[in-house]
Amino acid sequence: MLDKRTVGFGLSAAIVIIFNGLLVIVKETYQPLFKFMAGLTGHHWTTHGIFDILLFLILGFLFSNSNWQNKFDGAKLANYLISSSIIGVLLIIGFRLVEG
Repeated sequence: MLDKRTVGFGLSAAIVIIFNGLLVIVKETYQPLFKFMAGLTGHHWTTHGIFDILLFLILGFLFSNSNWQNKFDGAKLANYLISSSIIGVLLIIGFRLVEG
């Protein structure tokens, strides 16, 4: 059985991977957000990374305080991470193909 932190931060990573792809799309298509993010730290990618890290830590600690470790084994958690990675990549590739 996996411990609470492994499951908590594994689930957090899976969510943040998809969030990252979605943030790329929203940020690139909605200029007020792009400008806001660029203005916070001097560059939109720096802010993007900070948002990803903060969300990862917040969700990781929240999920680590749950009892979800009983519902996950290593294979199931790995499948979540692999699936979210594929979704995240497809989101960005799809957006770049459509955007031109």
